[in-house]
Formats: sequence, structure tokens, C-alpha cells
Amino acid sequence: MLLPATFAATAGPVRDDFGVWISNTYQTDFGGSPYLAFLELAPRTKTDNDQFAQIIVRPLVGYKLTNKLQLWAGYTWQGEYSEQTDFELATNDAMQQLQWVDNWSPEWNFQYRFRLEQRFFSEEDNVAHRMRHRFRLVYSIPDSKAYLIGIDELFVYFNSLDDGRLARSVQTGINQNRSYVGVGYKLTPQLNVDTGYQLQYVHNYGAPDLVNHVWFTNINVNF
Repeated sequence: MLLPATFAATAGPVRDDFGVWISNTYQTDFGGSPYLAFLELAPRTKTDNDQFAQIIVRPLVGYKLTNKLQLWAGYTWQGEYSEQTDFELATNDAMQQLQWVDNWSPEWNFQYRFRLEQRFFSEEDNVAHRMRHRFRLVYSIPDSKAYLIGIDELFVYFNSLDDGRLARSVQTGINQNRSYVGVGYKLTPQLNVDTGYQLQYVHNYGAPDLVNHVWFTNINVNF
């Protein structure tokens, strides 16, 4: 939660918005094998939840190097929607990630995820390279199916796009930070849902930064 506060203290004018994000994830290890498969479907709204903004489609395949360490590779289709262009400005990302999953105790679960993305934007000739660091901490409430969850994720671009429609948003350095706190419930051993508040701070160049207040719900299926 420190990065958004730091941006706000040093940046110029900011633009506030509110939206609703829903992330549906499906993951399997094929009955205990080292091989993994994952799919995320994530619609999002914007403009004070008045407009449909985008939908994320993200399939990945992975492999467990150890009980705690996983390697993944996959693809993301980020469909940016507007009434004028429909989904013509969608972004296509190739991606690779390393994930560490560690049960510190029966109550505490820690996850760290390092992700690299090669981003192919519509109407742009150059590829943008982005790095993402995510920390996730879950506390399972004893004698209950409920849990508390906190996530922080930092996005950093390695290169800039200096021409075209994305020149103000794709620049070398910190791109954005997302901080999420929520409460969840394990409906079944295979299905859990959590919901809460996410603060998304997007650092723009030559334009007002974005402070996006998001009501975020995760629906997770593991089989």
C-alpha cells in the first residue's frame, strides 16, 4: 500500500474512477501430477461502474519443479472494449512466470509470483516488455471455512513506446501498483470465493495518473 501513497505525494493531478472486476480462475494438476493447467476469465467495468471496460482471457500451462516452486508459460488476450472500436484494440501478451507457494503454518499461506510479459498492442509496431511482482498472503480463520487475503502487485516496464496512441502510458519504469484486501469462504474443497477492495494506481506520463477504486471478486475452482 506504500507505492500508491508515494505516487500520490510526488505526481501531478490524478483522475479517480470506480469499477467492478470479477476474476474466474480454473486450475488443475491432473490428479496430483507435476503438470499444471490454468485458465482465467475476467470481465471489468469502468467510469464509476457505468461502462464495460475489458475482459481478460488467460490460459497457462505449468510444471511443479518442487512442492513449492512452479514454472508457467502462457498467453493473455486483453480485450479493450469501446462502443467506437468494439474489441479492435485488444492486446496480446506472451508471458512466463515463476511462482512460489509456501504453507507457513496450518493458518498462513504465502505466495510470490514473478511474471514477464511481452505485450503486442494493436496499432503499434514495437513490443513492450513488462515485469510483475506479486505477493499474496492468506490467513485461514481457525475452526472456520472463512479466510482473509491480502495481495500487492507491482508492474514495471523495461522499455518505452514513444510514438502512437500509447506513448503516454508505456514508458520505462513503474507502470502501476495494485493492493487488495478481502475476505473469502471455502464453499467446497474445490471452490472458494473472496471479495474485497482493490486500489489500483496507474502511473501515466504526460497525462493525469489514475486512482482506480475497484470492488474485486475472485471465484477460484481447483480440481
